[in-house]
Amino acid sequence: MSNVRYTVAGGLTPEQLDAIHRTALRVTAEVGVEVGLPEIIERVAGERGVSIEGTRVRLAPDLVEQCVREYRAEHAEAGDGDGGFTVDVLTGFAFQVLDVETDELRPMSTDDCIEGAKLVDALHAAGVRGGTPGLPQDAPPQLREILAYKIGCEHSRTAAHVGVTSMRGAEIVYEMSRAAGKPFDLPVFVLSPLRVEGDSIAMALAFLEQGREVNAAVHGMPLLGLTTPLPLPGAFAENVATVLAAYVLFRLMGFGENLTYHFDLYPFDMKYGTIAYGTPEHLLSYLAGVQVNRYYGASTGSCKAFHTNAVFPDAHSLAQRASFAALAALNGARRFTFGGMLGIDKIFSAEQLIIDVEILDYLGHVVRGFEFDEEALGFEAVAQVGPGGDFLTHETTLSRYRDLWVSDLFRDLSPERWEAGDRRTVKDLVRERVAALLAGYDFSPDPGVRRELDRIYDAAVRELA
Repeated sequence: MSNVRYTVAGGLTPEQLDAIHRTALRVTAEVGVEVGLPEIIERVAGERGVSIEGTRVRLAPDLVEQCVREYRAEHAEAGDGDGGFTVDVLTGFAFQVLDVETDELRPMSTDDCIEGAKLVDALHAAGVRGGTPGLPQDAPPQLREILAYKIGCEHSRTAAHVGVTSMRGAEIVYEMSRAAGKPFDLPVFVLSPLRVEGDSIAMALAFLEQGREVNAAVHGMPLLGLTTPLPLPGAFAENVATVLAAYVLFRLMGFGENLTYHFDLYPFDMKYGTIAYGTPEHLLSYLAGVQVNRYYGASTGSCKAFHTNAVFPDAHSLAQRASFAALAALNGARRFTFGGMLGIDKIFSAEQLIIDVEILDYLGHVVRGFEFDEEALGFEAVAQVGPGGDFLTHETTLSRYRDLWVSDLFRDLSPERWEAGDRRTVKDLVRERVAALLAGYDFSPDPGVRRELDRIYDAAVRELA
């Protein structure tokens, strides 16, 4: 028996990927990067292949090549997987919520964050992962990230790290992660074009120097035509040069363990002056990025198909999310992120999260394809039914009809049935599903973990508030 599946074809050739790499090596060697932290310059001065002129650091091609070869070897066994779909919620980020009952847009409260975390956990069986999707706006600003992490740990079994913007906040969240037995992630966030500086660099460096157990990822957020060249090849060459430069510098300082890198590009809307998620350029950047990351031995990571500028779960949001997710899934994506997020990443919508899960359920049936063998060709079934018959009660239908995709959200009702009285809209059905999921929520953390989280948070309140 064989299985017929469809995939996305085409893309960058090996020769074109090599050309991007050669250009990135020229950039790091001839142009170099600006390094804003004197301690980095001091620690890499005198290293083989490093040339320093003021704050400008240039790296010899053979040094960068060696680090890339070692990275590929170290991560050779790390595949992207081909399992079922998962949806990651951007944990602890949204500061507004779109109320599923009233469609009111309002600040995210502590209660909203708790309900969001409960919904995420209630959707665990559907592949949803993360903690609370929001930052509690009714908490003091210096405590919001800390409280968001605490809420996630208390109300979701897959609570994820939250973004931290201060050293003290990071230290407290790190302490909570130790108490909850969860990994701690820190970005090594580089700035395009060609700058290794900023708070996240300093924070990651401090944590690594202290010997703390952290997962540090070097990446950036380059914008096409604004902080990178507009053509995709040049944009990737600039981003690769910036990211690899930071990675090599950290390795030279002895911080190679648990240090990864990743390459991304993002489109910029020249008309409205904003980042432009979900656009064709975003999709092309993602598809090319999958190839670039594989070339460098990096995980292709999560797919940001659910990232959009749309403020509501309307035609704008759904058209972008469904088309992006479909092409990404056919290209091998299995982990999707920004579930339920709207308005770039400032708004959380339970309605949108439910629809995102339904979109991936739909696509799961597409990527699985269909069987092809002698039985599937159906000669015996056609011979048994003969001219003028039907297959509704035939064994080939009775044994497999449950394989067909049927949605309780996107229902295939006839107009007559709708007119007869079953006039519930998708929005009505979403509200019913959210209510049922929250009613069935049953997660509870270990009491000892909860007490320790309370202790750490109470100490943070006394110190910071």
